[in-house]
Amino acid sequence: MVGRDRLRELRFRMLVVEALRAVKAEGYSYRALARALGVNHTLLARYVAGSLLPSLEQARKIWAGIRGVVDLEGRIRGLLERDGVVDLGEALSSPLNLRLASLEFLERFEGASVAKILVPETSGISLATALALAFDAELVVARRRKTVPGRRYVEASVTMAPNIIRIFYIPEGALAEREPVLVVDDLIQSGLTLEAMRRLVEASGARLAGVAAVVVYGGRWRERARLPPDVRVEAIVEVGHAQG
Repeated sequence: MVGRDRLRELRFRMLVVEALRAVKAEGYSYRALARALGVNHTLLARYVAGSLLPSLEQARKIWAGIRGVVDLEGRIRGLLERDGVVDLGEALSSPLNLRLASLEFLERFEGASVAKILVPETSGISLATALALAFDAELVVARRRKTVPGRRYVEASVTMAPNIIRIFYIPEGALAEREPVLVVDDLIQSGLTLEAMRRLVEASGARLAGVAAVVVYGGRWRERARLPPDVRVEAIVEVGHAQG
């Protein structure tokens, strides 16, 4: 357990350096970053160059400073259209956004055991891939069709509208019994897709460790998804009005 904690700390320190490098690529000078982060500009240059890795304490300081420089929630809210729809494809195509989101969720689920990342076949796959690397967890994509003929699958279906049924499939054995699973999605709105992910986890005998989402609308999705009361749902952006 101690070894696993040290590995997660090491991944956090490396992710902070990657985020720092992405912020630098946005056009900030080392001196401007030094003033904002409270870290010597020469050290920052060495971190970005990869010749030095910050200590855990220094990495936390840099991460706190980056949050002050780059407002991830604001960046995503800026993509909200007047009808309340987010261009998540654009939001999740940004290397900086992905690195910041990875750090955000790694911190929010600090101490949680995560063995698998489960994501529905949506634009959230890029974030799920980044989180799989951050948590050192295996990525499982719930697809809308069976991809390998003759293979056995676990499936979960939800009724999206009258006469519209959506079915998600994962290979049998993709989630092992009692394995802690973090569900990742770009958008939680109706709760129906999240319900399907929960059912896939339960049908596999695995354990739902939490849910990480980019945008969550309102709270009506909670009763539809029927998550266990102890399951945490973390979102970067929460929008008060639920639609649909």
